[in-house]
Amino acid sequence: MDPMAYGRSAADRHGRRDARHPAAFATAAASIASFLVGMDVLIVNVALPTIARDLGGDMAVQQWVVDGYSLLFAALLLLCGNLADCWGAKRVFIAGATLFAAASLFSSFAWSMAVLVAGRCLLGVASALILPASMSLINEANPNPRRRAWALALWGAGGASASAVGPLLGGLLTPVHWSLVFAINVPFCLLVLLLTLRVAPSPRRPKPFDWTGQTLALTGFVLFIAGVIEIGSLGVNSPLAWGLTAGGAFTLAAFVRSQTRARAPMMPLGLFRVRGMQVALMIGFVMIFNWYGMVFISTMFLQNDRGMGTLAAGLVFVPSAFVTVFGNIVGGRIITALGSRFSITLGLAIMIAGFLFEFLYPAPIPVWVIATGLSVVGFGAAITTPAAAGVVLASVDAAQAGIASAMFNTFRQVGGAAGVAVFGVVATFLPTLTLALRAVFLASAALLALILAFELLCWRGR
Repeated sequence: MDPMAYGRSAADRHGRRDARHPAAFATAAASIASFLVGMDVLIVNVALPTIARDLGGDMAVQQWVVDGYSLLFAALLLLCGNLADCWGAKRVFIAGATLFAAASLFSSFAWSMAVLVAGRCLLGVASALILPASMSLINEANPNPRRRAWALALWGAGGASASAVGPLLGGLLTPVHWSLVFAINVPFCLLVLLLTLRVAPSPRRPKPFDWTGQTLALTGFVLFIAGVIEIGSLGVNSPLAWGLTAGGAFTLAAFVRSQTRARAPMMPLGLFRVRGMQVALMIGFVMIFNWYGMVFISTMFLQNDRGMGTLAAGLVFVPSAFVTVFGNIVGGRIITALGSRFSITLGLAIMIAGFLFEFLYPAPIPVWVIATGLSVVGFGAAITTPAAAGVVLASVDAAQAGIASAMFNTFRQVGGAAGVAVFGVVATFLPTLTLALRAVFLASAALLALILAFELLCWRGR
């Protein structure tokens, strides 16, 4: 055997192993960050009554502790997606993780509700920096479609499991002290930063900044999402809520018009003509609309109708966390074996089956039915989400990965805010939470069936 050939072979193997390491670090950092961003949406809910006893504040102020995070998160995603493309995903990701750690410490030492709301808004800004950059990091580190599918499955597992782990951690930490629900973020952020140091630098793609578009987009999203939130808080007869929503819709329409005239638009409208983007954006919106609405109404049902405590209610969501992580792993295998289109179709069908199972079960609805339904829906979502994210990244070139990821996640966050508000309004009009829960199950199944039909129609014959 030629010793030089052996040397070259060993060197090649060593080089391939070295090449895998940055991808592994990027995937791990992005997945942990996805978990953090998702967990911080829900972990504070359980602690709110205790926080209010210490710091004061009525129900509206408590709601803004939650919604201040979601509002800034959703409103800034498009800007941060552009920043990830212009400045480099790694730089923006590091900035977001650093701000997340600082804002978490600031929130944990809050001395008033106003300060806490400010801290939550800073956390929303940090999350907006992190999320599109995390998808771009995965895209850059995993150019091979099969490995990218696995990486996105792990990234999806981080975000999906957080929705169940968040309430549970909140229930465990709050009895010690409510500040721990924020302080717990810091060691996770430090781990993310350490992992990111081993990630290869991201390319910078400087381009003119669309100040008009960004101003209109930020203003429009803030007004619209605030209006949706206030409809859920103040009711459908609130002039303020509808005024905010109408103002936001008008401003967003002006933003879309500005994008047709801008020399370097911050949200290229041509992406909406890409078939894969159309499907992924619709899926992202409806899935999170249904999931957040279901979690919100289910939590109310378990605590108010079933008389369960906050920790016990949080435990109902734990099985779905494990099933969701398993689903993301299985989903990665399905994507690599059968493709994203098959995975999306299968995942949507499973979610529809889960919602129908809960809807058709005779009253009274047992707790195990809710836990089982959450797990089935979570399993379907775990298969669908990384496949949809993969479609987004495959539909655009590398230079637009950040803004495409931001568009996908913007639709998801707006869907989540709308789901809580809409289903919350439905609950106020129905006589019992049991009926509200059934309405959520039926409406969710119907919406997903429409998306499934839309997806099959879009890809028929392709």
